Amino acid sequence: MMKYQFIFVAFCMIVAGTAQGHEAPDQEGAEPQLLGASAPFVQKQTDGNAMGLVISNYGFFGNNFVTRNPSMEYPLGSEIDHLIRAGLWVGAINADGDTVVSSGSISGYWGTSTSQATEFTPQKTIKERSILITSRAYSKDAISEQDFVTLYTDYPKRGTNDNVLGISVRQDSYLWSYRFAEAFVIVSFTIKNDSEGSLRNPYIGIFGELASGWKGQYDTWRPSGSAWFRKKVLEYFPDLMMIAEHHYTYDMGNAPSWGAIAILGWHTVMPDDAHASFNWWDWYWERDNPMKDPDRYLLMSNGEIDHTDDILPERDDPVELISAGPFPELAPGDSIVFVCAFIGGMDRANLIQNAEWAHRAFENNYVLPSPPQMGRFRIKPASGFVTIYWDNDPEDELDPFYQVPDFEGYRIYITRKEGATSEDFELVRQFDIIDGIGYDTGLESVRDTVWFGDTLYTYHMDITNLKDGFKYWIALTAFDRGMPEQGVESMESGVLATRVLVIPGTPPAEENAKVLVVPNPYRGEAVWDGARDREKYIWFINLPRRATIRIYTLAGDLVKTIEFDGATYDASEIQGLKTFEERHLAIPGGICAWDLISDKDQAVASGLYIYSVEDKATGSDQIGKFMVIR
Repeated sequence: MMKYQFIFVAFCMIVAGTAQGHEAPDQEGAEPQLLGASAPFVQKQTDGNAMGLVISNYGFFGNNFVTRNPSMEYPLGSEIDHLIRAGLWVGAINADGDTVVSSGSISGYWGTSTSQATEFTPQKTIKERSILITSRAYSKDAISEQDFVTLYTDYPKRGTNDNVLGISVRQDSYLWSYRFAEAFVIVSFTIKNDSEGSLRNPYIGIFGELASGWKGQYDTWRPSGSAWFRKKVLEYFPDLMMIAEHHYTYDMGNAPSWGAIAILGWHTVMPDDAHASFNWWDWYWERDNPMKDPDRYLLMSNGEIDHTDDILPERDDPVELISAGPFPELAPGDSIVFVCAFIGGMDRANLIQNAEWAHRAFENNYVLPSPPQMGRFRIKPASGFVTIYWDNDPEDELDPFYQVPDFEGYRIYITRKEGATSEDFELVRQFDIIDGIGYDTGLESVRDTVWFGDTLYTYHMDITNLKDGFKYWIALTAFDRGMPEQGVESMESGVLATRVLVIPGTPPAEENAKVLVVPNPYRGEAVWDGARDREKYIWFINLPRRATIRIYTLAGDLVKTIEFDGATYDASEIQGLKTFEERHLAIPGGICAWDLISDKDQAVASGLYIYSVEDKATGSDQIGKFMVIR
């Protein structure tokens, strides 16, 4: 197992102690000097399908658990994370004869700054693009439903006088929300030799620290290292060049899904002696045995496939490296395109299926079977129901492969499950054109054109019997008829591409409408509450369009002040209502949540509280009371 008596530790984070886990020392190191940087260090999180991956503009992946936000969270919204950190490795012999490995991440302590763990320097920020016309980032240059594009270099090496390769890396990531593609994010690296000499025997790989668990069980973040680490099972799939991991007890059933990193391939002709390598080693051994670039290069190039069946949970804590090479000599100005994927699966068989689709996407140059693209839509919540409006843009689309019209209809879905995949959404209604295919319901029953601003919506439908204050995820899709004569089944746009968190409730109230608090009394837990203290909340309903809400104790002490504007309110300060992006939330303009946390950031005690609501339009006040029972 521990074949190497040398292992590296994190750049600018070599510290002693901490035998209990991967926690950082109390004193975090200073930010390295940003030599040659022409862009800030930034991160973006994918939110277009079921894989929530943090992507940086410096070759680092995951968020190192600095925050509770998704770090290769699959399914997105489930709070099941699979990755502490990962990073690109590029190794070669430079023109001076030095063996150099430039890395986006090497092992270190969780909770420390991710920009301290990289040897790359950002040259551009991250640009988002999308093929979806409804996306905020729509672009004709996009490849997928959510592209992230950036650029970074390894020169000069940050904070050191070490030699460099002199490379720049253009990094493109792609994802799709189609059912067969919703569980992976593809990352393509275009590695260019910017130096004046050739780079000999290049090897390229992905280092990772996969580690699964359910964050939802922890009120305080981060948990102890002993609670999260030394819990993993690894499996390497040589045919897929993929390392997969899951929690050895599936975190007592709370984290059933798997996470994996795979090499999909490259765009170059490889030499006859090219090979793949898979190496793992124990994090604790690595902590005490730093290594130099020549030793890292030896790991990348050794051609060995480590066995994983001797890894013992509760004893070993492996980190992983998959690599390939040697690639052809890289002359000045030449490039290599190297492609990997971050993949999730609900079980082993599902993970393999998802990995195979990721390989197909790469092999087909990211041209995937594709359904009609859902057009513009709008969801308007009200008390007890929501109204969905959408346009007819998909009806004019041609199939991108056959170049013939094949639109068939629309479907509307709903779920109340946190972290839902497309399989968890229930079909509410289906509408399809009358053509002898499907149910032939027609579209006239929902046709009723209406303008919102400068957008014309062709159809609308109500979903009724919903409960105010509860969370629902609603999605719309378009589907085609397929090409049965060609053996092509009907395809549907991605459910996750259009999912919106919707909260029914009262719209802005008319003058003198009675403001209420629900539930009242609050008995320590509402039916919509999350598991943690910070995910509990009550609702003020029947609010005017703009108001100031003040909450007092019976003694008259001011506990909380909330400035409310129904036109812009998004509940973003409420932990239990946070969404991946603001575009994923629809909330009526007459309700406001309070998480029972005071202006002094303290949970309020049991007792009777007084509230006043000042209508900013009229200056009138309403006064009421509610009870909190912890």
